[in-house]
Amino acid sequence: MKSLQQVLTQGEQSITKSDEVSKPPARECPHCKKLLEPIQIAILGQTRWGTVTCPCETKARETLEKEKRRREWLTLCHEFTSRDKLLPKATLENYENRMGCTNASKIANNFVDTYSEWQSERPGLGLYFNGSNGLGKTHLLTGIYKALLQRNVSAVFMTTYHMFQRFREVAKVDDYEYEKRLLKVLYSCEVLLLDDVGGEVPYDSRAEKLLDVINTRSQKRPIIYSSNFTQAGLEQWMGNQGKRIADRILENAITITLDGESNRGLINDEHHDWLSGRVKGLG
Repeated sequence: MKSLQQVLTQGEQSITKSDEVSKPPARECPHCKKLLEPIQIAILGQTRWGTVTCPCETKARETLEKEKRRREWLTLCHEFTSRDKLLPKATLENYENRMGCTNASKIANNFVDTYSEWQSERPGLGLYFNGSNGLGKTHLLTGIYKALLQRNVSAVFMTTYHMFQRFREVAKVDDYEYEKRLLKVLYSCEVLLLDDVGGEVPYDSRAEKLLDVINTRSQKRPIIYSSNFTQAGLEQWMGNQGKRIADRILENAITITLDGESNRGLINDEHHDWLSGRVKGLG
């Protein structure tokens, strides 16, 4: 009679021989067509055949996963965009270059066309379009938003009223997951477009929310604003936090006044020289 050890040893030898006989054929990498020979792997004292993954396959898988995460992120940004406030037919191409708005149009187009250069040279530098009603500020923001999406930039268009409304909804239902997603979008989208700043009732709590978003994105990711107010007017309108908000906007955005009575519109002096080197024909 065979001992237990002999039986186990014979069994291991049988498994190994079986594995050796059943060696799988080499397979071809679907990307580079390289032949990949299987390798033997020792597991718990037994030898098994294992397939080899080509670096091409690993890279392709990582690329697919990255693209999937990117699509999910863009979908989340789209979810929080005020889509009903976008002008359906508005683009940068069909913006009417009326008197006092030429500079605004040129700068908007330059921001979109050379977005990567803007972020490299002036990280987080945005735009603050201000002027009276009827000069096309929302048209410009809609056009910028659509053009950025075409370039696969994660952009979010929101009226400030809609942003504050979202925060009120969070406070009512105490929905942590919703608030987490909202803040992630406001803080981390590549470009945030806030339309009609100052168009809502100026409570201090709302001003604090706006200031929090501005501070978090400061010198990292740009905000593009539209408002009927000059920065001085916005400072007065936003109450106790008005000066802090106006100062932060001035630090992180080029102020462009759409002025129907001037030839091209006005730009704050701080960034004029830098812009003049980038935008042809700037007044």
